[in-house]
Amino acid sequence: MDGSQDIDHVPQALDFSDHEQLLDLYERMIGDVDIQKVLLHVTEVVQQKLNAEAATIYLVREETRELESVAPVGNVNRLIRLPIREESLSGFCALARRAFVVSDAYDDLSHVSPKLRFDSAWDKINNFRTRDVMCAPAVFNDTIYGVVQVINHRGEPFSDADLPPLMHVTRLVAYALYHAQMYEEISTLKALDKQKAEFMRIMVHELKSPVSGSRMLATALGFANKGNSKIVEVAEKIGVRMDQLLDLIKDILQLSSVKSGKPLGEIEVFDIVPETRSGCDLYTEQAEAKGLDMTVDLGDMPLPIRFDRKGFALVVSNLVSNAVKYTPQGSVGVTLRRNKGAAVLSVSDTGLGIPEADVPKLFQEFFRASNVRAGDINGTGVGLAGAKQLVERFGGVMELQTAQNEGSTFIVRFPISKA
Repeated sequence: MDGSQDIDHVPQALDFSDHEQLLDLYERMIGDVDIQKVLLHVTEVVQQKLNAEAATIYLVREETRELESVAPVGNVNRLIRLPIREESLSGFCALARRAFVVSDAYDDLSHVSPKLRFDSAWDKINNFRTRDVMCAPAVFNDTIYGVVQVINHRGEPFSDADLPPLMHVTRLVAYALYHAQMYEEISTLKALDKQKAEFMRIMVHELKSPVSGSRMLATALGFANKGNSKIVEVAEKIGVRMDQLLDLIKDILQLSSVKSGKPLGEIEVFDIVPETRSGCDLYTEQAEAKGLDMTVDLGDMPLPIRFDRKGFALVVSNLVSNAVKYTPQGSVGVTLRRNKGAAVLSVSDTGLGIPEADVPKLFQEFFRASNVRAGDINGTGVGLAGAKQLVERFGGVMELQTAQNEGSTFIVRFPISKA
């Protein structure tokens, strides 16, 4: 990979023709397992060589269609997650796969892209005023792995002549990320896990049709022989077992879809207040039939988050249905509030609670608490594992407060979207 033709036209102050330093970068990228440490070193070199005040490497997260900062140096010292969209500088760089210079981020950016708008939110948080920005995509084998962004607000602004050395380094970054991804997938068998999840999804989906058909036949058998109580009783028992199998199939389908990394629905910014209300409405009748006091308090202000819309419905459905199912008597409460930049969903009940010894295993696939098994309550132990994975995928946190025979409270914190 020879970038000498590009580098010959770069001002001496920004020259990356120090081949020993490039070789050192290359060797560290390929040889060090700790990719975070390597990328931080690369960012520091870029900042130093370009005499910039801040630099960040963003990684592409395909599961959520976001850019995630991994090596910020300068004015931002915390995690940043940005949707990949044309309106943002780094998002446009990832989509267009081309490097560019912006001399004034607050000025008209239509010369780069008509949709481009600078988001000043981070400047306000860090008491900083971004002036000039450079972005370059990290692409290898026609795959975008990340974006390198460099910013300034003092000294000489960046120019097009500064792009070649930055692009030279981003090629190395892309190559390093490609090898790091291969290493991670081999060492953790992530690729195999995805293949297994996809195989399970296909297999279980094929099971759904014959089981649904058998359920209908059992119903028809009972209806056709309604004068024969023994046949009706057997048909009803078959129907109950088929319903349980259909519930298991549905839960495994959802879990395999989550584990495969594919979105369940559209990933977008939406207000979760009406979505939560709709999810609770599905279980109101069931709660009333059991004599439970179900309260839903969602506040009076919008709570926008960026999430998988169907995935959010799955999270709410799982928590509320479990609360109703495992509460023989008493109450179920659902609240939604904004707290310190997060939308906080709380689902509490006065039900069975979870034994202390079972709590560490609760989010494992197919695990069911010992008191639930002893009580012969139907369930699969699949839903919570998938719900937790979805929440964490989009930067959220799921917590549990519980005591046996006193009830449980699941608390989910979703980052509020600033879009």
